[in-house]
Amino acid sequence: MPGRTLMKFDRQLPFYNWLYPMKGQELDTVTHHDFHVGVRTEGVRSRALYVHIPFCDTICTFCTLNRGLGSTGDEQIELYVRALLLEIRLKGRYAAVTGIPIRAIFFGGGTPTTLSADQIRRIGRALHESFDLTALEEFTFEAEVKSVDDEKCAAMRDIGVNKIRFGLQSFDPLYRELFNVTATIDQEYAAVELFSRYFEHVSFDMIYGMHGQTFEQFSRDIEYATGMGTRTVELYPISNVVTQVSLHRGYADRGLAPLSFMHKMAMTIYLDQYLRASGFQQHNGHGFLRLPENAEPGPHFISRDYLNLYNTHTWSHYDDELIGLGNSAISQVGKYTVMNDENRASYAKRLLDDGDVKINITVGDDIPYERGIVLALPYFGHLDKKRVPWDHVPPEIVDKLGLLTQEGMLVEDDEEFRVTKLGWIWYVNMMYYLSPTSDQRVLDEFVALKRRVKGLTDGDTRMLPLLTGRVG
Repeated sequence: MPGRTLMKFDRQLPFYNWLYPMKGQELDTVTHHDFHVGVRTEGVRSRALYVHIPFCDTICTFCTLNRGLGSTGDEQIELYVRALLLEIRLKGRYAAVTGIPIRAIFFGGGTPTTLSADQIRRIGRALHESFDLTALEEFTFEAEVKSVDDEKCAAMRDIGVNKIRFGLQSFDPLYRELFNVTATIDQEYAAVELFSRYFEHVSFDMIYGMHGQTFEQFSRDIEYATGMGTRTVELYPISNVVTQVSLHRGYADRGLAPLSFMHKMAMTIYLDQYLRASGFQQHNGHGFLRLPENAEPGPHFISRDYLNLYNTHTWSHYDDELIGLGNSAISQVGKYTVMNDENRASYAKRLLDDGDVKINITVGDDIPYERGIVLALPYFGHLDKKRVPWDHVPPEIVDKLGLLTQEGMLVEDDEEFRVTKLGWIWYVNMMYYLSPTSDQRVLDEFVALKRRVKGLTDGDTRMLPLLTGRVG
């Protein structure tokens, strides 16, 4: 066993938003109607909505999500919106789908702010008419700062949006150019001022660990990020396995070599120290919360003073479900994982012509009662034991919890498990480690396939490879 050492695993894993469970039986013959008429609400604690808007003014090189070029006013966006409205109303016909009040809504993409103010209002009106939003606590809109103005912000606020989140990624001119981020820094600052006039909460995303990034460059990015004045900021180590080859061509043209995962881990530890000294504390695996002036961090390593409610339905417990709307949108309902048609053109055509949407369904062996252990505990940093039906949890996962506690990555008392500072460094690895072997195999195959992409380069994932006997 590793014992008293920082190196709890023999390799670091790339950060990636994987689903749980990963495996399951494909049900090719089930129709959209057959599935949704059979959805049940028994045992469901809450639901969230995800709305996918697959258009961007410019394509960022670090992003491989389902999206394409499109700007406000384009006819293709209007066509998509009309199809999306039909899907919203289609799902609104099924009492079992709409019978659970919606707790959180997230508009992602793509770039949802490529929508016009009128389109934003029409989609918002359809959601209010089709779903029970009486329990709605959080309504988030992703934005790109070049595509926002007062009119769009007013439309978002009018439909209930209370959180805005935008991708800043880096302040460094070199990496902004490599990422194809075309907004100016002045526009980023102006956007924070604009958003703060309309919304209760403003946040932005940053990336670190890029090829060739020095600690000096990283320090400047952190310092500038804390000066933006937002209550939270999300900072992710870049996952090269899910970036575009064009980014890596840019690295190569500038002679920038990939950082080892050991180097990235050192940056993560440094990031925590830097932000704590700047008055911040983690609120999840990669999100940091600004503490009130002169306030001390809470009693636990991960703060509980702020929560992204939408994420409680993605990195979640089995009874917090997600309904996806739009092409490629994913729903997680009980033991089912449902993906809408990934092709934007055929998604829109089928809805507009036939009033239906093609879906791909995967069904797991059973309801994933252990999902809160595998995802929510590492990501949010704590697990209420009463939220888990322990009689349905595989013994191997319980044994792994014990080993992680023994290794000092978790602490346990009568009421909960908590992630320690040491555990946070390895939280993605803990998700993998707590997953069943079959899920680990799917993830291994996914990463191996991505690493074979010609032109994509990544750093050494090994952690002190001369040492053996790791827990994962």
